[in-house]
Amino acid sequence: MSEVLFSADSNPYHMTEHYLRRVLVGDRESVSNRLTAAMERLGYDILDDEESVVRGRREARGWGTSYSSADVLDYPMTLIVKLKPQGDHATRATFDYVVKHPSLSKGEKEILTREAEAISALAMVRSIDKICSACGTESTDDSRFCRRCGTKMSVESSELEVLRMSAEIRAGHTSVVSTFIASAAAFGVTGAALLTMLMSGVVFGKGIGTLLIIGLALQFLSVIFVGFGWNRVTRSLKRPKAPDELSAEPAPPLLFPIASQPPTPVGSVTERTTNLLSVERDPAKTGEFPS
Repeated sequence: MSEVLFSADSNPYHMTEHYLRRVLVGDRESVSNRLTAAMERLGYDILDDEESVVRGRREARGWGTSYSSADVLDYPMTLIVKLKPQGDHATRATFDYVVKHPSLSKGEKEILTREAEAISALAMVRSIDKICSACGTESTDDSRFCRRCGTKMSVESSELEVLRMSAEIRAGHTSVVSTFIASAAAFGVTGAALLTMLMSGVVFGKGIGTLLIIGLALQFLSVIFVGFGWNRVTRSLKRPKAPDELSAEPAPPLLFPIASQPPTPVGSVTERTTNLLSVERDPAKTGEFPS
């Protein structure tokens, strides 16, 4: 069960911090190795991989490179996971997010919590999930494809899909809210201009043209924000195709032979000879006189 500890803003550096923790099954060393693999899968570059601290950094992507993205996951961030043993078979992981973002809303903090849950879910993948579904070969490393038949071995977690959907919908919501604000401002400016025109009786009085230009600019921005929201919602409804999927047809599942009945055991030579001696002989065939 994850627990959000606190969040604080660092205004001089335009950084925002977000803390939460989660208890994972396993000792500290195994949890550290699994968290490292999970963070790398989500695009983090591991900087420090110590026994009790895992530090990763992810660069900006998409519109986040110009600090104009509505998705908090597009911004550059550093994730520090501190591990502390909690019993013999449990480890408490504290997730420390440092995002290069002026401030985080409640919904954006929820997205970071979802990402931490996705990392925890990937770290708890059982070893049985590393068995190839086509040929039954067990993978002994982190290879994404079966070394025997080439079938894709990577396990798709539902937490990753939930994280992607949540981030896209949250970004679309931010765009829609921005659209509402811009549209309301445009409506107010245009209404003020028209009201001034009616009260002054002059069609193009002093400052009226400026107000109309500002209103048109704000309406243009509202159209752009609506386009971003439409695009985000559309992307959230589509399932992305994996770029490294094999174009060939998947290998058929391994068919095991049906268990058959064991063959009838063959009698020994001694037993068969004894049976021949015990058979009643016919005197007519052997030429012997009946007693």
